Formats: sequence, C-alpha cells, structure tokens
Amino acid sequence: MHLGPAPTLAFAVGVATSLFSIINPPSSAIVFAGATTGMTKKELRACARKASMTAGLAMLVCALIGQFLFSFFGFTALAMRFVGGVLVFRSALHMLYGDEEQDRSMATERAQAVDKQASDFAIIPFGIPLLAGPGTISTVMGMIVGLSLLEYLAVLGAIIVNAWVCYLFLAHSPKVLTKLGPIGGKVLTKLMGLILAAVATQFLINGVKELTLDLHTQIRTPQVTAPAP
Repeated sequence: MHLGPAPTLAFAVGVATSLFSIINPPSSAIVFAGATTGMTKKELRACARKASMTAGLAMLVCALIGQFLFSFFGFTALAMRFVGGVLVFRSALHMLYGDEEQDRSMATERAQAVDKQASDFAIIPFGIPLLAGPGTISTVMGMIVGLSLLEYLAVLGAIIVNAWVCYLFLAHSPKVLTKLGPIGGKVLTKLMGLILAAVATQFLINGVKELTLDLHTQIRTPQVTAPAP
C-alpha cells in the first residue's frame, strides 16, 4: 500500500454514500422501531448504541484484515471485486423488486426480537446482519482493493461516520417511523436500491477493466525459455 495523493472530496463522498446505500439506516430504523416497541428511551438508545457499534466494528475488521484474507485463502483482490459486485447487485435487486421478501425479512427480525432483552438482539440480528450484512461486508472488501494509504484511511473514516449515522437513525427510530411511514420507507428503499445497483455495476466494470489490463499485460510479456543444452 503506497501513500499516494490525498483522496478527492468526490471519492470520500462516493465511499460514504455507497456504504449508506447498502446499510440503508432509514429502513433498518423502521425494523428497529417495530421490534423495540415498549422500551424506555434509555433502553432504546443503549440498544441502538450496541447495534451500531457492532456493525461498525464488523466493517472495520473486514477493512483491516481484508488483504490478509485475500492472501490466506489464496484468492485475488480481483475475484473479490467480481464477488462483491454480484452480491451487492443482488441486494440492490431485492431492494428494487423484492417487496415481499423484504416484508418477510422484517417480520422475521421482529419475531426474533420478541421476548428478548436489548442486550440479546442488539448484536444479532440488528448489528449483524441487519446493518452489517453480506452485502455490506462485500462492499467494504470491494472498496479496499487497490487503494492508496490515504484513500484507505478515507474508507475507514466513512465506516466510522456511517456507524455514527446508524446510531442516530436507530436512537430516533420512533420519529423516523412516524416521519417516513410505510410508503415513505418503501420509496426510500427503492432509491437506495437504485444507487446500490450503480455501485455494484461500477464494481463489475472496474473488475472487467482490471482483468482486461492483466490479460493484455500477460500477452505482451515475452516468455523466457531456458536455453537448449
């Protein structure tokens, strides 16, 4: 990892926006509000803090040890770009067209939270996988591929900012639920899905470009053969 130039504002905003789209805190807040009905304000905020910290730590761990995982399991960063693109695109399609599946998921999250204490369900299922699910993890690991040190730090900063934003949405989830309502929540989910589809497509485009460049380099590199005895 090299130092490189300072990341542009567009890069930092793009990373933060991409993470916001895949995490989708407003929709998560709606689920959270339904599952935490009857809690006191103090209990709700404690649960929101634990859930957002869990999601933030999960993303930070994946960002910090992602390169090690690439080496340990023997797959390339290019493979992660393609896998991340496919998984994120799948999540985007569900957000755009999978209303019924989303409703079943929300009902499942509520059912899991019934008759549990805040400390029981703040980490699972709210921190993981409601906030930091497979799509979120794939996005983070796809983002850290081929970055300079300063860009890498910008990604870590975007993770921390999004974890804080998640806490704000969850801590004020009753207000979010009241403001958005069922229709507003669905419209926002569609919008986040559209943005997420563009992010996934860019992942795949970058992967194809990198693969093409790699193949072109291998073709043009002359093969060195051992001299005949």
